[in-house]
Amino acid sequence: MKSTTYITSPSKSIRVALIIILSFFGSVSVAQDGLEVIGRLIVRRASTDDASIILYKQGAEVKRLTPGRGGRFDFMLDYDSDYIISFEKPNYVSKKISINSRIPSTAQKRAFTIDFEVELEPQTDQSALKVYNNPVAKILFETRRNDFGFDVDYSASFQRDVAAEERKIAEEAKKKAADEERARIAAEATKRRQEEEARKKAAEQARIAEQERQRKEAEARALAEARVKEEARKKAEEEARKEAERIRIAEEARKKAEEEARLAEQERVRKEAEQRRLAEEARRKAEEEARIAEQERQRKEAEARALAEARAREEARQKAEEEARKEAERNRLATEARRKAEEEARLAEQERVRKEAEQRRLAEEARRKAEEEARIAEQERQRKEAEARALAEGRAREEARQKAEEEARQEAERNRLATEARRKAEEEARQAEQERVRMEAEQRRLAENLRLKAEEEAHIAEQERQRKEAEARALAESRAREEARQKAEEEARQEAERNRFATEARRKAEEEARQAEQERIRQEAEQRRLAEEARRKAEEETRLAELEKQRSEAEAMALAQAKAREEARKRAEEERLLAQQEQQRLAEEVARRRAEELRQEEERIQRETERIREQEERIRQQILKEQQQKQEELVRQANERKLQTMAQQSANKGNPIPVENLKEMYGTEVTVEKFELNKIILTRTVTNREGVITFYTRVEHDNGSVYHFKNGEFITAWQYTNETK
Repeated sequence: MKSTTYITSPSKSIRVALIIILSFFGSVSVAQDGLEVIGRLIVRRASTDDASIILYKQGAEVKRLTPGRGGRFDFMLDYDSDYIISFEKPNYVSKKISINSRIPSTAQKRAFTIDFEVELEPQTDQSALKVYNNPVAKILFETRRNDFGFDVDYSASFQRDVAAEERKIAEEAKKKAADEERARIAAEATKRRQEEEARKKAAEQARIAEQERQRKEAEARALAEARVKEEARKKAEEEARKEAERIRIAEEARKKAEEEARLAEQERVRKEAEQRRLAEEARRKAEEEARIAEQERQRKEAEARALAEARAREEARQKAEEEARKEAERNRLATEARRKAEEEARLAEQERVRKEAEQRRLAEEARRKAEEEARIAEQERQRKEAEARALAEGRAREEARQKAEEEARQEAERNRLATEARRKAEEEARQAEQERVRMEAEQRRLAENLRLKAEEEAHIAEQERQRKEAEARALAESRAREEARQKAEEEARQEAERNRFATEARRKAEEEARQAEQERIRQEAEQRRLAEEARRKAEEETRLAELEKQRSEAEAMALAQAKAREEARKRAEEERLLAQQEQQRLAEEVARRRAEELRQEEERIQRETERIREQEERIRQQILKEQQQKQEELVRQANERKLQTMAQQSANKGNPIPVENLKEMYGTEVTVEKFELNKIILTRTVTNREGVITFYTRVEHDNGSVYHFKNGEFITAWQYTNETK
């Protein structure tokens, strides 16, 4: 007889398979001085070179063996002793087998041999040592089979311990993996946040430094240009003054003899010219100061506007980022809360299913125990009354038990279908919630894009309006200054013309030389005036060119700033989209991992449930087989007692019928005998076909129940009727 026990685990920490194959042989050729143990030691992914087999007798070590070639071993054990056989190898999980070599005195004396295989696997987790401290199997003598076999109850208990330890390790591993995943996600988020803050801070510092550098360069440029212009103007004025002084000295030397009237006139003309020059210088100085002040004002306004716009954009961006972060945090908290609730609900459901299964198992065990006790009591009662009635009642109980098991199976199937429907509904609700969150985030993103685009367009329109207003103001101011200058020049010219006419009328009688001198002075004055006008025109053109240059630079700077802001906005938008995509990817990855873990956990629970169900079914079949064998043995013994009773009450008048006289007594082909006992009517039909005698018995009780037997074995009524024709 061979029997195999499997103890397996899907866990990596206790993935140990114990395969024990017990083969029992009886042979007179084997030595009679002990129990022979033979077998093979298998080491997973290694050899048996440094493995050892240690024998403990009554708790004390008695022998230490080394496996032979291929892991083979063969040794003898004394009878009537308790042995522990330990299979060990460094860095591998040790396993022990308990053997009770005691044989009852009533057992058949013969030689016994135990043959089995033991497989060792690497030690990957200290938790496995707790489980395998005890023997993985127990072997003892079974009186019913008159042979050695393994303790089924102990094997089932050991497997339950292994399963419980595996569940505990799996839960701890799952919890550890979840904690590590949460810590990793938090660390990544913190790292990304710190990197983003550092990048933003560096960009802001670079932007402020660039603005400061541009401002200082503009100030230095303006200051240098103003200094150059001022030096050129002073130099020209100094040269003009020197030239006028030279002309004046020469004129005074040449006209030393002229009348005081002419000198006075000349002095008056000179003073008027000097006054006009001073007035013009004062006007130019005032215009230059006004222009510088206007430029300074425009520069400060532009810097203030740029600073305010940058500050507003930065505040808006920080606010948007803060709102996005808060929204993401709210979504994350909501998702975690929902997942936690789902996990708690799933664990509660698993716990409920486990408790229900445990309650059903306990109820089934209690019911089986009660049935067993009732069956034994009923057998005792039926043995006193009629063994045949016990068989019918036992069959009825078996049908009721099978019906109850079928109902329990249907109930479990209904529970499984309900659980699947609930999980499906939860999954659909979770997917709908994810879709709703994604749609809300998309709507917020589109609204934010529209708002930023509107703000940018409004900002560009405002800059364009301010630029046009500044150009209009500058053009109007330039035109007004030009008109004022032309008006002043016209008035001065008219005044000079009036003076010239008055001088000519008053000096009409002067000699030609003085008139010629005056003409020369006038021409020189005219040349100076034309030179002054040309100089003023050149300065005006230079000033207008400077204004145009500044306007172009301001426009270029504004365009560059707008372009930089647009690029910064695009980069921020791209980074935000990337961050959002990364968050969504992480969320989807976590959800996918979670779904995969749930699926694997469900499959493991299903496999575990199926394994337990199959194990319980095997145990139940074995118990049923043993019960059936006991029942058949009781029926056989009862039939033997009945036949002995019938034989004693036969026609031989109470004398036992010898076995050797049966053929003489039942020489005919069919012999029918009928006996009436206490509450029982026995009809015995004996057939003698070709020397083979067969006894058929019909037992009829006073309660109406009828049973049929063939040579003491229970048969059906149809078989009885068909074979006794």
